[in-house]
Amino acid sequence: MNDRFFITTLPRYSMIIYIILNIMAMLMYAGGNINDPSQEGYSFIRNFFSDLGRRYSLAGDSNLTSCVLFNSSLTIVGLTFMTLFYKVRLIFPDNKFLIFIATFFGVYSGFSYIGVGFTPADLYLEAHIFFAHWAFRALFAASILYSILIFRTDGFENKYAYAFIIFGIMVFCYVIYSEVVLDDPRDNPASLIKHVVAQKMVVFWILFAVYIYSVGAGKYLSRKV
Repeated sequence: MNDRFFITTLPRYSMIIYIILNIMAMLMYAGGNINDPSQEGYSFIRNFFSDLGRRYSLAGDSNLTSCVLFNSSLTIVGLTFMTLFYKVRLIFPDNKFLIFIATFFGVYSGFSYIGVGFTPADLYLEAHIFFAHWAFRALFAASILYSILIFRTDGFENKYAYAFIIFGIMVFCYVIYSEVVLDDPRDNPASLIKHVVAQKMVVFWILFAVYIYSVGAGKYLSRKV
């Protein structure tokens, strides 16, 4: 397979598979949220994505099917990000130091997504939180660095750099909002919906931003051929 497949085609398929697996996981979720174990099924505004990946639901029941589906989706996305950010470095041959750092953060974000998938919150909470935080932090760093690289690269449309800047700002705002502004939903149940909605918004924005970036990279490669 050529590099264009990993840069343009694979991300599109992976995003579709991720959405399908998550919908299936939501339908199969065994119930409960961190403040209400009696809740039936999955609530889009009261359950985090990571609730889907728990071995046992917050209702205390086996959640194996949802766990496997959700964590598989994270593994697919993580591997896709790692491959995409590793392959896309070839587009920027004249900025070796900057692309090395950008590639590191991009690949590390993908590794962190896989880490989230392999550390269910009810079994390995500290590791799960660590990987979840760094998945977003590393993507924020990568987005800023790739914006700079795009601006410095002739033939790569700057609109994709601006999209990455907006993406980086969104991720940064989410990190500050969720980790600094909002209370822990276990201590303040009223903040749960705000946490959950913010998480879902930034996750969907990440999928959209990476897809847009892969489109831009694909167009740039096409012009070079």
